Amino acid sequence: MSSSSSPTTAPALSDPGENMKKQINLLRGWPSPHLLPPSHLLSATNLLLTSPPPDELPSEFKFNFNVPALQYGADPGYQPLRHSLAAWLTQNYTAHETYPPHGFPTLTTAEQICITGGASQNLANILQGFTDPAYTRAVWAVSPCYFLAVPIFEDAGFAVANGKLKGVREDEEGVDLKELERGILEVEGGREWPEKPVYKTPGPYRKCYKHIIYLVATSANPSGITTSLSRRHALVQLARKHDALIISDDVYDFLQWPVLPSPSSSSSKPTLPLPTPLPRLSDIDISLGPSLHDLSLSAHYTRSPPGAPNGPTDQTHQVKDMQPLFPTQTIQSLHFGHAVSNGSFSKLLSPGLRTGWTHSTPAFAHGLSQTGSTRSGGAPSQYCAALIHELVRSGALDRHLSEVVRPGLQKRHAIMLDALKRELGPLGVKVMEDNRTGAEKKKKKGDEALFGGYFLWLELPEINIKGFTAKEVAERALEEEKLVVSPGENAEVSGEGVVLPKEKVGIRFPRHLRVCFSWEEEEDLVEGVERLGRVLRKMMGEAKEGGKGKVKKVGGEGLKAFK
Repeated sequence: MSSSSSPTTAPALSDPGENMKKQINLLRGWPSPHLLPPSHLLSATNLLLTSPPPDELPSEFKFNFNVPALQYGADPGYQPLRHSLAAWLTQNYTAHETYPPHGFPTLTTAEQICITGGASQNLANILQGFTDPAYTRAVWAVSPCYFLAVPIFEDAGFAVANGKLKGVREDEEGVDLKELERGILEVEGGREWPEKPVYKTPGPYRKCYKHIIYLVATSANPSGITTSLSRRHALVQLARKHDALIISDDVYDFLQWPVLPSPSSSSSKPTLPLPTPLPRLSDIDISLGPSLHDLSLSAHYTRSPPGAPNGPTDQTHQVKDMQPLFPTQTIQSLHFGHAVSNGSFSKLLSPGLRTGWTHSTPAFAHGLSQTGSTRSGGAPSQYCAALIHELVRSGALDRHLSEVVRPGLQKRHAIMLDALKRELGPLGVKVMEDNRTGAEKKKKKGDEALFGGYFLWLELPEINIKGFTAKEVAERALEEEKLVVSPGENAEVSGEGVVLPKEKVGIRFPRHLRVCFSWEEEEDLVEGVERLGRVLRKMMGEAKEGGKGKVKKVGGEGLKAFK
């Protein structure tokens, strides 16, 4: 998912002389052009446009290009990619010494894969097909939250303003399960809910869930936390208990690396292997088989109608308010499960490809492929999916990740972390240096810290100075230093373009900033941190000199152009 949009007009600066200073954007969550694979894409494109598919027999050659890649696609997506991607995911999630044995199978099959138009588009499709704004009680977004997910929830009818979008805190291991379950129980008991969907008729290929739980389980955007294995297991159990669907944006699972001691200590090895990711929440859920909610749905759809052979003779045996419309359905075809992994090639290859995938039970994957906009024309990104298949099949994707993307991000992270500790550490600013949590963080001798993703989440010191908030720091940075950073309030589960009272927002982040190390040039990462340090020192000095414990405020609206 993209983390920012381009500004339409540059905000005016207070000092005309400052216009000579180069703008540095540490808000934008885009990959640097240095991390993109034009040569690999060119090779794959040449192959697609000059050769028929390799599985065609010579006697069948009618065109000297890949016809399926340029046609409408199958609903679940380009079948060769589903197979090659399933094998690639199985290989990359196979556990070795990086983490303790977790006991969950991570075998991925093509039937568990649905090709999508990217993580953001797919989040909207999931909400469209598997929720009902009257029957689904709430969307629970782990907070701090990826801020551009909020308008996607609002488009589906789930907003903070109407009480259907709620934030739930993170603790040191991930989502706070006690707070989450307490909130679910309060919502369930707060009113009488309909016993079936009101506006949707999802069966038999889809179902509407009572709750949606949204998070980024690995290298969370923006906090950086990787949810521990024990917390993942407990979260899946909670979802299965309350008929909730977990949607995990797993876009950073393959962008993990050992933390470098310093920017100058880059590895001399030509490649940077992937530390094995923790099992996906969908892996854990699938390994547990159908839940009671899955079995209940199966009992409804597979029950014979009254009067039929072996069917019930009394209407009271029917599931309440439900009709046995599809008696031929099996338990397997109705095992939708309670977790879906939302993957994307945007961070692995290029955002412009607009292609991703989901991993789930086969029934959920098929149901997702039956979204109306998908059925009209087939899976999105058919040509790009064929392109990506060639990169997966040929090994180009692995080479690009291990030779370019992970080493590049590892170095950029080290450069920014070093600058942050040097410039902002003495001012009391805190930053996470190892994203592992729980048992996975217990280090052995020689064990290296791990990090991943695109962002660092800064916590400003708690100072009793009026006006010393992350938002004011960000506005001053833009006004005085032409530096763009994201204040913590952007990551609050609030409303898009809606002014809400503070008590309505709930979980707030007035002392946090998010900075991105993936976009700007390496030297500008250091310069950006130095500019942020100047702003912080200046604001602290103003409060001390004034003697009144407050800082000068600026206009404060310039950041809106970058959100």
